[in-house]
Amino acid sequence: LDEQPFVCEMTLIEQTMAFCKTFTATKQTKATEEKKETEHTNPEGSQVLIRKEDREEEFFFVPTAKKKNKSKNTGAKAEGSTKPIKHNAVTFKLFDDLKLDAPITTDDIPGLLEKLEEQLESYKVKVKKWEEKREEMKRKILEDGILPDEEEKEVEE
Repeated sequence: LDEQPFVCEMTLIEQTMAFCKTFTATKQTKATEEKKETEHTNPEGSQVLIRKEDREEEFFFVPTAKKKNKSKNTGAKAEGSTKPIKHNAVTFKLFDDLKLDAPITTDDIPGLLEKLEEQLESYKVKVKKWEEKREEMKRKILEDGILPDEEEKEVEE
């Protein structure tokens, strides 16, 4: 009676949520990169070179050719960067245990996270009900020495 029920299910849901958040976290961290300005404490008369991207000089020859991207999918990144998620047998089993479909692309993750949160909340409600009944069950065991479930079986016989 002292062990909390649904511990395995709740930890599985929390781990799955953490797994899904790893795919969405990469989008957010790239967007919030901050550039740090460095302070130069050089002796008087010295010069500091700036990176080529930061220079605002005019070109003697206007560059006509653009840099080529190494990636083949340039259009997909601009649209919303829906990346396919590679799963193995273990991740498919985890989602199967939760009775959910495994996300195929990163666009499927927000909806899946909502479903996982709903499941987690339902288990938390069940645990609260169990905690309320636990004290009553302990009291009955101490008084009678019989579990409430066993009483019902004896009455049926």
